[in-house]
Amino acid sequence: MNLLEKAAANKLRKTGEKKKLSIRNQVDDKYDVYEIPLNLLYYNDQNGRINTLYKKYRAIHGLISPEPGNSEYNKIFEQFIFESNDQAMKDTKMSIDEKSQQEPGVVLPDGRVIDGNRRFTALRMLERERNIPQYFNAVILPLDQKSKTDEKIIKELELDLQLGREERVSYDPIDRIFDVYNTIKVEKIMNEDEYKKASGAKNTRGINRDIRLAELIIKFIEIVSPGGNPIDKFYLARDLKLDGPIEEIESTINKLKSDNVEATKDAVLTYLIASKVVDKQNDSTRIMRELKNNILKDNDRLQYFLDSADNKVDVITDTFADNPIESANELKTVIEENNEARESVVKLISSTKRLINKGKFENERTKALIELENVRDSLSEINPEDFLELTQDENIEARNIIIEITDILYKLKKDI
Repeated sequence: MNLLEKAAANKLRKTGEKKKLSIRNQVDDKYDVYEIPLNLLYYNDQNGRINTLYKKYRAIHGLISPEPGNSEYNKIFEQFIFESNDQAMKDTKMSIDEKSQQEPGVVLPDGRVIDGNRRFTALRMLERERNIPQYFNAVILPLDQKSKTDEKIIKELELDLQLGREERVSYDPIDRIFDVYNTIKVEKIMNEDEYKKASGAKNTRGINRDIRLAELIIKFIEIVSPGGNPIDKFYLARDLKLDGPIEEIESTINKLKSDNVEATKDAVLTYLIASKVVDKQNDSTRIMRELKNNILKDNDRLQYFLDSADNKVDVITDTFADNPIESANELKTVIEENNEARESVVKLISSTKRLINKGKFENERTKALIELENVRDSLSEINPEDFLELTQDENIEARNIIIEITDILYKLKKDI
């Protein structure tokens, strides 16, 4: 007997609350909330917040079948929820401990928790501590995760509840990037515009950028861990903290118009690998910013960088081809155990740093020109639809700033 059948048979108590949900853009506040024993529920293995953590677990231990109650499955996913944001988890547990559950969750008839994973986790923890049965207050939706039609509705609902509300905790950047790419490009559950509407975004600009970021991350994974499906190894991006450095270079690489775009990606990503091998505590985002500002933005220095890095890139990528990594810790080990690869890493870091320093010296002389180029690049990324997110007063302020910028540019143009 599933949860809907139990509810129909009066085996689940109604709380008296009603929850408003938006399904297929239809807002309805008629959904009854029930008290559901925790032993009838299980975590959603399709949850975008913890997908990379589950990918990592699967890479080591293999698949695990969903099972409600005090199952091994629920124990493992409870740990995923805690690891995804331990402070948010502690805050949720304290809130429920002091004030009880304030916001109802959403579950499917088979007990899958679609919304409310932290609340469900907090109640599981409190049940163990108090040794008193706890109940998860939730709406039961008549949907089936295995149905393609329902799968899309469930994903839309998940995004609306987790991203479309201001009070929700944001995704980890890598989990966000993965969820966008996996939903749109891999599973093809929805397209960019549908994802935008479901997540509450005002436009698809950020969504399209996340797709480009995912493609760069996949290329990185294909270098260090070739073989198999790179999407299943996305956990490496989280463990290696690739979001900052990849975000730093994406825009510049995306704007390259030379015939060497793929070679540039290979060289840049290999340099990122080298920087993490030398010292994984390095500020990789700053390192990529220096590479971007002092090499990638200058065609002559970029070509010199590619020529200098060419054979070193081949040696490093060949080393990983023979020894694909399965964990972040193996990145350094694989290189250190190969003399030629270790030497190539040292030479790549050394030659690139010299080129960066040369770029810094030349950029100081042409500082005014570079600042103008940066202003141009920043302005070119702004679209009229971006202003849709602003209030009326903010739009007026934006117009005034545009007028001020125009006046400044007029004076500069007149004086040059």
